[in-house]
Amino acid sequence: MTTDSLTPQERENERIARRIPEDVFGDGGLDVLDDLYAPNAVDHNPFGSQEGLEAIRESYESFLSAFPDITQTVERSVVHGDVVTLHITSRGTHSGVLWGIEPTAKEIEVQQMAFVRIEDGLIAERWFLSDNLTLLRQLGVVDFP
Repeated sequence: MTTDSLTPQERENERIARRIPEDVFGDGGLDVLDDLYAPNAVDHNPFGSQEGLEAIRESYESFLSAFPDITQTVERSVVHGDVVTLHITSRGTHSGVLWGIEPTAKEIEVQQMAFVRIEDGLIAERWFLSDNLTLLRQLGVVDFP
């Protein structure tokens, strides 16, 4: 769907979903999470699910401590009703512990997808899929045969 074909509610849903890569990761503004997520929201990722705002915040803090200079660019978005799909490119330097991996000072560029369901103006559920194999390869942790 083009932006012109979106309803006003779909445009607002897209704006809310884009605040994660643009405001949280763009500025490191974790306080904005309180304005974005419903108190009982669930965030799904390859390592499991975080339920509730406190657990979600801890997940973000962990990643931001590993990549304090992270930037995320929304490459494209697709909006359908209450669900927003984002294709994101993340870039940053591995400066802190990530998943038990000591800092490597290596730069990464990773493709990611996020599916965000908005309910009553807040994120109710988010599915985040990252190309972790490429991330681990760029960090020098795994190598392709």
